[in-house]
Amino acid sequence: MYNLILILGLFTSLFSSNEEVILNHSYLDTQIQMSVDNFESEVNEYKDYLKELEYKRTHFFKGESSEVIAKKIDNFMHSTLKGKGKFITEYSLSIGLDPYLAASVMLQETGCYWTCSRLTRSCNNVGGNKGKPGCNGGSYRKFDTLEEGMKFAMKKLNSYYKKGYTTAAQINPFYATDKTWHEKVQRYYNRIKKTKV
Repeated sequence: MYNLILILGLFTSLFSSNEEVILNHSYLDTQIQMSVDNFESEVNEYKDYLKELEYKRTHFFKGESSEVIAKKIDNFMHSTLKGKGKFITEYSLSIGLDPYLAASVMLQETGCYWTCSRLTRSCNNVGGNKGKPGCNGGSYRKFDTLEEGMKFAMKKLNSYYKKGYTTAAQINPFYATDKTWHEKVQRYYNRIKKTKV
């Protein structure tokens, strides 16, 4: 009981009138509102930062813009894949895949640096992928559109990439029976990457 009287006495001495209590309440309200405003401002800054990171992730790869990468890739894509550099670059970046690697594998699998393979021209298969529905009754998969075939090939490649197999040499044992496949892919990779646009 004595403690309660002591606390009430201290409280009364701190605030000699209702006016001081109201002023203190107003001060606290102001401080709380400023804290809320600062928090909202920081949240908005963080959201802007995340948007910027997402933009960079989907529009840049190792410091190069998607536009530059697409132009480089287009210099090597002929026949059926002519002009598909932008699609390859944008889709690769959207799933977190190296666009140079995607383009290099497609070039190796299709021959589209010169004239695309029959499998690519007839069945939109750009990755040498097997499965159903079969292309012309064979074991290689047929895709309804070229974009569908390209997406499938990039997703398959990305399944290795996400596991930490980020080079053609690391992917080779899982992707191709040809033990020198990675060397051929790497040659395309190096040539595309070094191209000036």
